[in-house]
Amino acid sequence: MIYYYWTTEEYHNDNSVTMSEYIEMQEDFTYHQHLTIDYIDGTYAEGIDCKGNRWGVHASGNGDCFNHKIEFDLLNKITDGNF
Repeated sequence: MIYYYWTTEEYHNDNSVTMSEYIEMQEDFTYHQHLTIDYIDGTYAEGIDCKGNRWGVHASGNGDCFNHKIEFDLLNKITDGNF
């Protein structure tokens, strides 16, 4: 798994807020694990990277409501590079 961590000055009420903030960050800049998110369900999402690989995305806290974590889980890897 791949992890992405960040801290905020304002607390998140729940991990759905964490997922929403992560998705907003995706739109604002090119993160090394940039995904086109095409499915969201609260704290879980799925997206496709630039190579066509599908990733599961899990939002959670990282100790308290000011520290956040996104976990990426490779669901479907494109092996031949042909789309």
